[in-house]
Amino acid sequence: MSGVGRIGEEYWEWVLRNQPQYATFLGDHRYNAQLPRIGAEDIELQRSELAAFLKRLKGIDPRTLSGSDGVSRDILIFTIGAAIREIDFGFHLWSVDQMAGPQVWLAELMNYHPLRDEKDVRDLLARFRAFPEYIDRYIANLKEGISVGRVAPKVAVARVVGQLKGLLSVAPERSPFALPVGGLPADAKPLGGAVLAAIRDDLYRAYVKLLAYLEGDYLAAARDQDGVWATRGGSEAYAFRARYHTTTGLAPDRIHEIGLEEMRSISAEMRRTAAKLGKGGDLPSFLAKVKADRSNRWPTGREIVAHFERILAKATAALPEWFGTVPKTPCIVKRIEAYRERDCPAAYYCQPPEDLSRPGIFYVNTHEPAKRLKMNNAALAIHEAVPGHHLQMAISCERRSLPAWRRNVSFTAFVEGWALYSERLGDEMGLYEDDLERFGMLTYQAWRACRLVVDTGLHAKRWTRKMAIEFFRSHVALSEMEIVNEVDRYIVWPGQALSYMIGQREISRLRAQAQRKMGARFDIRRFHDVVLRDGALPLSILGRNVRRWAEKEKP
Repeated sequence: MSGVGRIGEEYWEWVLRNQPQYATFLGDHRYNAQLPRIGAEDIELQRSELAAFLKRLKGIDPRTLSGSDGVSRDILIFTIGAAIREIDFGFHLWSVDQMAGPQVWLAELMNYHPLRDEKDVRDLLARFRAFPEYIDRYIANLKEGISVGRVAPKVAVARVVGQLKGLLSVAPERSPFALPVGGLPADAKPLGGAVLAAIRDDLYRAYVKLLAYLEGDYLAAARDQDGVWATRGGSEAYAFRARYHTTTGLAPDRIHEIGLEEMRSISAEMRRTAAKLGKGGDLPSFLAKVKADRSNRWPTGREIVAHFERILAKATAALPEWFGTVPKTPCIVKRIEAYRERDCPAAYYCQPPEDLSRPGIFYVNTHEPAKRLKMNNAALAIHEAVPGHHLQMAISCERRSLPAWRRNVSFTAFVEGWALYSERLGDEMGLYEDDLERFGMLTYQAWRACRLVVDTGLHAKRWTRKMAIEFFRSHVALSEMEIVNEVDRYIVWPGQALSYMIGQREISRLRAQAQRKMGARFDIRRFHDVVLRDGALPLSILGRNVRRWAEKEKP
């Protein structure tokens, strides 16, 4: 194994050891009895270990490396350097998050923690019993954040307080944590009482403590301003997040301009499509009519799930004409659980584990179905499942010639850029049934362009939450509930929403560039294989790969 390969393996082992819940999610069960270590001393140690990896990588002369090792070195330097910067900017000191906080991720872990035998159940008990200490350290981090001027916004704190109250309103024995108790394996059935006791005495008491702190001292200290600019070093932190999530050097102001440019272009397409529907004229008025049309809403959550399953089947059948490599791992549709659906997005995707023992899961939100627009479902399924996230991630997981860390590393500009590119590709593939579904796709394109404007508006241009919501209302055909959830997501995840449109633009640009260079020799199936074959990449490395392929294959 090369020096870079050895460092990559060591780094991946470090990731699994320090993120044991992620290891469980991937099907690596060596750390199933552990929770993440998040104390101040743990974070300090993690930073020093990351710095040691980075020093070793920078000590390797890139001129001595093969193409694959050179790519791996570049990826590792980018990823590890970003992890160090993340710590230095203190994002963990104000991590109050309705999307993935401890009130969410532990319950989600119940979907992935195995319960095959007594050892698995004892591992789960160990996690439950360690949770009070985890929450103590989580609260200690928030207190340190207050002392150094890095605090969460009030809107996020209020969201999490609401989630905790909802969770605690359910009796421990009826909570998501207790669901597996009735189906424990025979050798572990005597532990059922201990599991319920741990839920009551460890989990619930820890959540009560967290709720009391957030609702009391922390809410009083939380910031009124919504953007990260209001925290200590916030503007510099946001510029870093923009570079990290886009894997480019684009500044927030330029990204804001790109968003406005894209919105103008997409709005023109939307007007043309609206005219085909016999609804020409003022686009905001048409959007309002679409939102108000009850026939464009769902009567039940069951019908939402069934419709997504039909779209997924149709898209999967069309893949061989557009992709040389099609994954063997299936994708299933699953409803988001009731305890968390109110605060979740319309849908999201979970990749299969490393051992491919579980399918990819397309989670869909069926909360208040009458508020969800039918016309958006096709674009959403294409983005999250096929040919979007599931296709890309399943291909990566199945590519055993890549080391494990390369199969699982994620760059949001690549991953989300591919999924957004897939929405457009779906039109070429004939996956939209009619012009209304195509209009839905365009509203989703406008939504991602809108993200460039709103995310930079909130965090670089000092917009308020109210301004961001109003901008969305005027430009995108999402329901009020979805708009509010989206804006609140951007508030707690600065920069992440920039990755979608920036990534899509680059993939589309590379495709057009290759088509010009290759002429009649251009093969869309080969292009897609070149994009996806090496797993997720920074956009600069992806561009290099595509250009080399096009140069080699040109007439």
